[in-house]
Amino acid sequence: MKKVLSLIVALVILAVPMMAAAVDFGGVTVNALIFKSTDTDYMIEVLAPRLKEEANINLVINQVPYEEVRSTMLADAFGAQQYDIINPCTEWVYEYFDFATPITEFIGAEGYPEMDLDDIIPFVWNGFNWTEDIYFLPYQPDTRVFFWREDLLEAEGLSVPTTWDEMKEAAAKLTKDTDGDGQIDQYGFVFSGARGWNELLTWVPFTYSAGGMIFDGRTPVFNSQEALDAINLLIEMKQYCPPDVEAYGEYEVIAATQNGSCAMGVSATSICAEIESAASSVAGLIKSGTFPVKAADTDVKYTAAMGGWALGVSQYSKNKDAAAYACMFITNKENSTEMEIQGRAHAARISQGENERLLTANPHVPGIIDVLEGSKLWFEGSEGAALGEIVLVHINKAVCEEVTPEQALADAEAEVLAYLEENA
Repeated sequence: MKKVLSLIVALVILAVPMMAAAVDFGGVTVNALIFKSTDTDYMIEVLAPRLKEEANINLVINQVPYEEVRSTMLADAFGAQQYDIINPCTEWVYEYFDFATPITEFIGAEGYPEMDLDDIIPFVWNGFNWTEDIYFLPYQPDTRVFFWREDLLEAEGLSVPTTWDEMKEAAAKLTKDTDGDGQIDQYGFVFSGARGWNELLTWVPFTYSAGGMIFDGRTPVFNSQEALDAINLLIEMKQYCPPDVEAYGEYEVIAATQNGSCAMGVSATSICAEIESAASSVAGLIKSGTFPVKAADTDVKYTAAMGGWALGVSQYSKNKDAAAYACMFITNKENSTEMEIQGRAHAARISQGENERLLTANPHVPGIIDVLEGSKLWFEGSEGAALGEIVLVHINKAVCEEVTPEQALADAEAEVLAYLEENA
């Protein structure tokens, strides 16, 4: 018996070094600028108190709407420099790289959270880390998806559209007066028609599904027949949309889909969890996936623009070690999985894509991953955000029919080339 007890004690002693306690950071304050979402709510309400208890770090998060994140971050980077943790999305990741610091030394360090980096979906990881050093830890990828009301398509005897012609036919049949009062109350299509990134990122996947590209390296190649066809498609689809679709942002698209007034459309993947929520009248009725192609024989290279969010540490942080710990704590396997189940319900990790609780919260996860697998960064360079701001103005003018699509693409190309030359 004594030998058995001695063996147990020895095994416990041997195991202790493998269970290193968290580092105590002495109550240091770490400031973070993170975009407003249900994920961030979870960070503030649940993870920040846990972080304080585990590592004695006071995590203070400034939660900012998407439209204000980049401008607020840049103002801080070139001004007060108060934020230790930065929150790039893929559109701006190359730009943020210029004032981020590598955190490679902290990965695997004693007392720091285990990261299981091999569990992060490779194309998500590569979208944020393209050097030998590690700069950013992704936690919530997103993109654009095509979605449809399966029940309404079946009622019309229609299959899920796989080509543009099939999509237009379905949209026409699904746009109708359903209560007999002489007014259309069900629309066959919806998208973000208001000027901004959401409209731009709706045009991109249709350019891809026509066989086109946006950039080839640093060269703009969107002044093409494929991109022109994509603009004309959006113009044509407006007749099947709510009459004020040109004022629709992402929130309006979500609301119109949740209340059942729109049967098909394009949205950011954030819509998926929303349409399955208790507030939705269409939970369980909508499917989502990749985009219809222009024609069955179209050679498609990409699906959509890759999006998503990551955490990193600023170059000017005075508490880089604590900031790195906080980033790792939030994005490790256990915490990020629970955050996504309770929050935006996306999968950045292979294990999350197979997690039953996450799939219950958002059954669209496999379809999102399908789109992401063929996705491409908007622009691979620090000028990506500025170039997006240039192009989106012209795409909006074309979709709103203020200028011809041909003129819009030519003007956008000229401005992009001038910007790239000026900032070479």
